[in-house]
Amino acid sequence: MSDIEINSGLDRENKQNANSSNEEFLLQKNKWEETKSQISSTLKEIFWKAWIKPLRFEKYEKGILHLSTDSKITINRAETQYYDTIFFQASIFFISLKKIQFHIVSTKQKENISLKKDVQKIKINQYTTYSDLSFVDSVSVKTNSKFTFNNFVVGESNRMPYAASKRICENNSLAYNPLFIYGDVGMGKTHLLNAIAIDINVNFPNLKIVMMSAERFMYQFIKSLRLKETIKFKDQFRSIDILMIDDIQFIGGKGSTQEEFFYTFNDLISQGKQIIITSNKSPVDLLSLDKRLKSRLSGGLVVDFLPTNYELRLEILKKKIEVLNINIPIDVLKFVASKIVNNIRELEGALNRIWANYELTGKKINIENSTNLLSDLISAHEKTISIESIQEKVSSYYNLLLSDMSSSRRSINIARPRQIAMFLCKELTSYSYPEIGRAFGGKDHTTVIHAVKKIESMLEIDPKLKKQFFELKETIFT
Repeated sequence: MSDIEINSGLDRENKQNANSSNEEFLLQKNKWEETKSQISSTLKEIFWKAWIKPLRFEKYEKGILHLSTDSKITINRAETQYYDTIFFQASIFFISLKKIQFHIVSTKQKENISLKKDVQKIKINQYTTYSDLSFVDSVSVKTNSKFTFNNFVVGESNRMPYAASKRICENNSLAYNPLFIYGDVGMGKTHLLNAIAIDINVNFPNLKIVMMSAERFMYQFIKSLRLKETIKFKDQFRSIDILMIDDIQFIGGKGSTQEEFFYTFNDLISQGKQIIITSNKSPVDLLSLDKRLKSRLSGGLVVDFLPTNYELRLEILKKKIEVLNINIPIDVLKFVASKIVNNIRELEGALNRIWANYELTGKKINIENSTNLLSDLISAHEKTISIESIQEKVSSYYNLLLSDMSSSRRSINIARPRQIAMFLCKELTSYSYPEIGRAFGGKDHTTVIHAVKKIESMLEIDPKLKKQFFELKETIFT
């Protein structure tokens, strides 16, 4: 055979391999497009366009789905808020999916890469080649380096969850096991989980830590059933040192998953392993949970987030602009802290909106522009929450007359609900102490201050009042 024939044969073989590689790449890329389409049906369009649509397929290799985008902010949001949603939907199309890896690749870089003939070689050079993932790496959510103890702003409303989380990290203490942290959406529960994981990883690098959502645990369990690997699933989970489950309420109602979690929980506790759980409600209020599991979850330390006050919200905003290294006038921060009171996530979202508007349009950051920019958030809040609406809700809850809110009667069954109503007015509205006092029958502002401090201190020690308070707050926001 001549050299020409040999070279011709090699050329054909190389072309066939290249075509095969390109076909495989396009096949996997189409799977990602189908995944994105599926996610679009589960999220609001505005969120899908902002955080999911910009994610581009890079490659799928050794169980790792590599996605890229131009924006570090998009990657941060995808990793911290939408990772489980993306993972769950992607696993339908990428059967052996173990992990999702995000990368920043500019559009210009993408264009340069596409000019190359050997796509696969370029991609291998562009990223580190990964070996098979360990169990911990494959199931655990990646920690967010921004969520540390150092940038967690502490106030009266979150002092207990913060202190308990810090204690867990001291000499890997088992003083509180399990540690159960609960509170409303966007209060900082996930931040504390990340902070614990980061702190322990630094001080005890040999410990196996798994941090995952309840939905991710369910997915892993269901996957093990489908692949007939339940024994492997049990052994893997029982081999870890610290298990952190976020949003345990989503495991409710899933009988077999709850049962498996219960046995995993028991085994880890009996081995002296640490378990940390977060939820939107206390264990006893999670109606869809099995009684045995409720009892187990209540057996350690249960701590909760109280509603934020103005001072804490302002400190959070100051810390946020320090971390982001941006400049926003203090009067604007005070304005936002007084108007956005639902939760910390919404508070930070308002700040991001103000800064983004300045960067994109160049409009000056002041109270007037911020009022217009946040009008939807402010108007929605002020329409539903007023002093009168709070008085009505509290009166109805305690079976009182609305006139009792402004009366001078001091019997405990009237005075205490009136104090609670004053406390809620201060926490949930932007009215001053004198304005609140006038709305309660012309009470002096010192009376309102006393009521706020009284309820604030009682909420820390009275679980019955705390339960009533959260039920009231839920009715006010409904």
